Amino acid sequence: MAYHSTSGTASNTADFLVRLKDFLVGTVGWTLRDDRSGDAEPSYVLASAGESGAEDIFLRFVNDSAADRIAVRAYLYWDAATHAGVKEAFNTSYTYIKTADASAFLYWIYADKDHVFIVTKIAAVYYAHYCGLLKRFWSGAVAVTQAAASPGAGVTLQVNDASIFRVGGYYLIKDNAGIERVQVTAVDTVASPNTITLASLVAAYASGAKIGEDPQPVVVGHYQSPGSFYAINKFDGWASAAGQAGSCAAAHGNFQTAANPDQRYGLVTMFPWLVAHTTAAYKEVRGELIEVYAIGSGAADSEDVLTLSGTSYKIFNLSGPGWCAVKE
Repeated sequence: MAYHSTSGTASNTADFLVRLKDFLVGTVGWTLRDDRSGDAEPSYVLASAGESGAEDIFLRFVNDSAADRIAVRAYLYWDAATHAGVKEAFNTSYTYIKTADASAFLYWIYADKDHVFIVTKIAAVYYAHYCGLLKRFWSGAVAVTQAAASPGAGVTLQVNDASIFRVGGYYLIKDNAGIERVQVTAVDTVASPNTITLASLVAAYASGAKIGEDPQPVVVGHYQSPGSFYAINKFDGWASAAGQAGSCAAAHGNFQTAANPDQRYGLVTMFPWLVAHTTAAYKEVRGELIEVYAIGSGAADSEDVLTLSGTSYKIFNLSGPGWCAVKE
């Protein structure tokens, strides 16, 4: 995995917006999908196919009119020609990176082609933001349609690989315009190309659409990550920008203070941050954050480094979630 990190001092919000783009594009390998740096509210969209090369990740960073922040939005798709996104995940009050418009601040960026984790120190407070893919619990395997599909009942689709499906199973189908939940009623791995039959299809989908269990688990977090977030889809597709809400919880069962450091050897335990949709109408554990861990308050001080099997982790006492360790 091509994992990278950097740190430094930004002069202000505008300076950090440029530094973030330069690092993610120049070092990590994200693609500059759309650059609107000259707008009244400077922005750009970064795209990535992920570490696997098969993902669809579109993130927009905006130095908007609100003070001391860079807004972050995620999309099903971004059309660079029209400068417009499709089916976004965003909340104007929460999904942003905490910055300072008129003063310098320290920052740390941790990223690969799947995700971005950003820490900023404003005055004496550390804030973090997570966006991009989750480490999914469901399969990321997808089949690609070989022809356009029309809505209807008993729809048969040509796909490049039908072996990933089971009869009776539910999946998501998505293209650059839409996404929905479908049920597979028949699978043919002998036909060339392979085919699957769907119980029904509500919308039309272009050739090249992807079908799988969890084809695009992209989230955009609050400015106090790990914590609440908005996803661009859930098990049955997309409802609204804030319609796929969820939250993170550390998998320590409130035992972190008994393990950091532990009594026997003075070692520190790092617990993953689990990610779940938690609304009354929809509850599902979706996965976990990538290379961000919860630790106890007794481990060390902010900006100290832990070493585990030759890998180093930076420690921060973050506003909101508390003590975390991030892979450097």
